Amino acid sequence: HVWHWIDGGPTDLDNLVLLCVHHHHVMHEQEWTIIFEHGIPSFIPPRWIDVEQKPLRNIRVDYPLTL
Repeated sequence: HVWHWIDGGPTDLDNLVLLCVHHHHVMHEQEWTIIFEHGIPSFIPPRWIDVEQKPLRNIRVDYPLTL
């Protein structure tokens, strides 16, 4: 959950990001922020990692899935 369910966040696909256990803890412990741009999650690092806090994306999800 990007907006945690205990704080009233919905449990739907527009509020979910799939992370491994390690990165789930990194998001919470290092105070990263997750935003959605056109339905794709972007990750904003804390200031001590990037002073400008530029959103980062996993470029693998930017390519269309071909089956």
